[in-house]
Amino acid sequence: MKGYIVSDRVKVGLALLSTYTIWGSTYLGMNYALQSIPPLHLSAYRFLAASVIMMLFMRWRGASFPSVRELLGGMGVGVILLGVGNGGVVLGLNYHIPTGLTALILASSPIWAAIFGGFWGLWPNRREVIGLIVGFLGVIVLRFDGQIQAAPMGFIFLMLAAMGWSLGTVLIPRVRQSPNAYMASGAQMLGASISLFIAATLTGEQVTQAVTTTSLWAFGYLLIFGSLVGFTAYSYLVPRVRPALAISSAYVNPMVAVLLGTMLNQESVSAYMLYALPLIIGGVLLMSFAKLKKQTVTEAVA
Repeated sequence: MKGYIVSDRVKVGLALLSTYTIWGSTYLGMNYALQSIPPLHLSAYRFLAASVIMMLFMRWRGASFPSVRELLGGMGVGVILLGVGNGGVVLGLNYHIPTGLTALILASSPIWAAIFGGFWGLWPNRREVIGLIVGFLGVIVLRFDGQIQAAPMGFIFLMLAAMGWSLGTVLIPRVRQSPNAYMASGAQMLGASISLFIAATLTGEQVTQAVTTTSLWAFGYLLIFGSLVGFTAYSYLVPRVRPALAISSAYVNPMVAVLLGTMLNQESVSAYMLYALPLIIGGVLLMSFAKLKKQTVTEAVA
């Protein structure tokens, strides 16, 4: 923390708060959007629009476009972080897994981040190992939930999403990208959108019905808040904190998602969810209270 000035700590705190609250609500937003928009097309158009808006706006503000190498690096990270990460989420939701349960499964992301971080020398310490064990026990408990047993492929997609999001998080500071966090975010979303369009084409997914007003409003919310605001805040965090803290929004998101799903979508909370919640959240908490990296934030990414 000594490497941070007060304004930097405030920026990090606001970025954490944004990811905690906004992303907890995006599960319900995706559920509404999926009423008339196919899953892969939903994410592909969302990230394409967000990428174009963000990169053109930053260029208008005077930022330079990424070099070819930086663009390709960002796009590559985006394929894993968002193509697999978010693509897996919408595919899982498309199997009618409740939004609260979906968020709870995704709460295992910091567990995977701690494991993947070890490949680059950030091996979990003793407390993080205990957190890994506790968190995995929670995931195992969830596997016995009746709603998961009725949609095993949905569970597989969600677990792949958690792993993709976590691996992408670990890769962000290790792959050459634009020094401007917003241009880097735009490149990542561009890579994700291209990969998702390719996946939609290969699987034969098509838009076969008129898009409803509800889906359009939900798409707008996901575009503005989920992508432009939330993901930019997340990209700001990743180079500045340990992976487990950057991804710690996963232990707040389920609470927000369960609350909104119950209030606005009449979703039920199963006994297995109640058993798994303290295990997963407790495991993540054990891993997430690590110190911010002692490094100075440069103007290029501020």
